[in-house]
Amino acid sequence: MKRKVLIVIGIIYVLLTIMVTKFLLDKNKFGVYETKNNYFICSELIKEYPKTSLVRFSKNVDYTSLINDKVYYFDESKELKYDVLKSIEDDGMVFTINETKYNIDNLLGKANASYILLGGLLNFLTTKVFYLVFIIIPMTLLLIYEIYLFVAYIRNGKVGKDSNNAKIVDKRT
Repeated sequence: MKRKVLIVIGIIYVLLTIMVTKFLLDKNKFGVYETKNNYFICSELIKEYPKTSLVRFSKNVDYTSLINDKVYYFDESKELKYDVLKSIEDDGMVFTINETKYNIDNLLGKANASYILLGGLLNFLTTKVFYLVFIIIPMTLLLIYEIYLFVAYIRNGKVGKDSNNAKIVDKRT
C-alpha cells in the first residue's frame, strides 16, 4: 500500500514539474504565456477581471474583424493597454491605435475566457521560490542520493533484500 501511494505521489510530482516547466518556457517577451493557439495572461495586469483569474486570448485570429473594437495590446514600454483598434496595415504586420503604430506581435486582441483562481495558482507555481524549493532542491537531493547508492554499490557490492525481505549483502572478493 505504501509503495502505491509513493508511486502516485511520484507521478503527480513529475506531472507538476513538467507542467510548471512548460509554462515557464512558454512565456514570451511580454511575460505572457503563449501556446500554439492561445495567449494566457494573469489578470493582475487586467483591471476588468478578478485578481486571481487567468484570461485567455485567441491567437492567429483575423484581426481585421476587430477594427473599431476595444482590444488589449502592449505598448513600447511593454505595458498592457486597452483601447480601440483603428487599423491594420502592411499586410497585417502593423496595427494603429491612437495614431501610434505597433508591431502585430504586440496585439493580444479580445479576451475569450476567464478562469477564476487559475491565475493566482499559476502565479504561485511559476515563481522562482516555488521552482527552487519544490523542483530544483528535491531533484538535486534525489541525484545526490542516487550517486550515494551508486558509490555504495561500487565499494561494497550489491546491497538489497531477498524474497523474505531479509537484508543481503553480496561482497566482492
